Amino acid sequence: MIKAEIFRNADFVICGFRITGHAGYADEGDDIICSAVSMLVINTINCIEAFTTEKFDYGADNENGGYIDFSLPDIKKGGKNHDVELLLETMLYGLNNIEKEYSQYIKIIDEGGRVLC
Repeated sequence: MIKAEIFRNADFVICGFRITGHAGYADEGDDIICSAVSMLVINTINCIEAFTTEKFDYGADNENGGYIDFSLPDIKKGGKNHDVELLLETMLYGLNNIEKEYSQYIKIIDEGGRVLC
């Protein structure tokens, strides 16, 4: 199962996330859930890098269970960036739609913005 943890600052703005695991929907290379989640997440990170000046920390490993860690140090401290916030909320919207259809393969932990950095 994929677990997506969404981290928010004291103002409930997304300041990072951690995606771990594999969906297990199909064999490696044919798993549409892993593919969809990976595409959403990696595209979001790439767009933040390409279209904003926001600094971020990032780590990933597809081996050993798979994970992507992403954090925004300035936003974690209470900063704001409308473009980054829109990109991250759009990513979360997509992840939530995947979870609605395939809840046995992905779990999102956000609790309505109550998870703090």
